[in-house]
Amino acid sequence: MSTTKSIQSVERAFSILELFQQSNVSERSVKEIAEALALNKSTTFGLINTMTNLGYLQQNQENQKYVLGLRLLGFSNAVKVQNIIIRTVHPYLEQINHLYNETTHCAVEDNGSVIYLDKVEATGSIYINTQVGTRNYLHCTGVGKCILAYLPEEKREIVYAGNLKTMTYNTITNSERLREEIETVRRDGYAADNEEISIGLTCVAVPVFSALETVACAISVSGMTPRIQIALNNGLVQDLKKVASAISKNCFNFEYPISL
Repeated sequence: MSTTKSIQSVERAFSILELFQQSNVSERSVKEIAEALALNKSTTFGLINTMTNLGYLQQNQENQKYVLGLRLLGFSNAVKVQNIIIRTVHPYLEQINHLYNETTHCAVEDNGSVIYLDKVEATGSIYINTQVGTRNYLHCTGVGKCILAYLPEEKREIVYAGNLKTMTYNTITNSERLREEIETVRRDGYAADNEEISIGLTCVAVPVFSALETVACAISVSGMTPRIQIALNNGLVQDLKKVASAISKNCFNFEYPISL
């Protein structure tokens, strides 16, 4: 069985961060870091210099020693927010999953993509090939369209002007058609992936707001197209909106009127 080769410089950079995390010493010199990790001093200096330039380490100008940089706080805050979302959303995903017996997802936007934070599998139904932590497209997923609809205009324009990759013959790859689709999402309060990722599968999604016009995440129900059509006739969109409203209130203390 083949294994993916590790990149040594990346491993070493993370070992430097972990050294600060694991020890009670907040400041360390290049020599101290090199000795603690059994690394060549010049190699250590090159890694530290790069990490300092990127903001992951910073130097105390008085003693020339290094400490963890402020940029790491951004990761800490992002993880905290995402963990709060997962803890709050998961019971609601289970609720919708039990109600319709279809796969449910929660996703957020990151750098022009959607990332799946959570997933509850359907039982006795077709397997949906998504995994927690993986990325997908904004323009052809239900959750992606919900998020795209409420991104700042300049970010939406970047998506419209970018490469709208074709996944199936139903994928919207024309920027003007996508604009119209996103306006429909804003008007109706939900989005659909109409076999745009995979033929035979449909996804219906709604945004979860953390503030007025600000989407924190999106939740969705995915399954075989005929089953989702039946679910739509049985009130799927209304149930998703109710759940999204409850998540907004419980997770973000934000209440917004839902149009049913």
